[in-house]
Amino acid sequence: MVSTQFHAQVKIFRTDNGGKYVNNTLSSFFRAQGIIYQTTTPFTPQQNGVFERKNRQLLEVACSFMLDMCVPHHLWGHAILSTAYLINRTPSWVLDFKTPHDVFGDHVSPVSILKLPPKVFGCVAYVHVYSHQRSKLDPCALQCVFIDYSSTQKGYKCYHPPTQKMHVTLDVTFHEEVPYYVFPSSPI
Repeated sequence: MVSTQFHAQVKIFRTDNGGKYVNNTLSSFFRAQGIIYQTTTPFTPQQNGVFERKNRQLLEVACSFMLDMCVPHHLWGHAILSTAYLINRTPSWVLDFKTPHDVFGDHVSPVSILKLPPKVFGCVAYVHVYSHQRSKLDPCALQCVFIDYSSTQKGYKCYHPPTQKMHVTLDVTFHEEVPYYVFPSSPI
């Protein structure tokens, strides 16, 4: 539940004309909270500069994560989410060296499960396979790739490419210096 105190600090909310924001429910909410709702004119992203800069930062950091660890493009959404997780937990001088997560938590009750130590995106992660999930001759861990932090459970998201399954767990051993995906060989 978002407190009224938090809404009183938001004076103007500006978006593009996308359908996710332009609707009666959101407009009614803004009116009830005394928030002015504005939309940009078509084809003028510069009118929403703060939002566009944040999008650019998210994309640039996620792209560097993926390129550095040779992570395939189909995992780009997880790279964006992982980037957002880390940015929101990085202190900023603009916020008096607080994290955005902490500043937001001053106004609403943040979910406590979202405090996991950071890990290197795209690294090898060995996910423990419990004894009731395997036979005596099966391995006790799966070699996966770390791709994200769960937003619904206290755990890391690790992807197992051979089975295309996602595992959310805290029972994982990270090899952060080892990329899961092999670097392409450079021509001589």
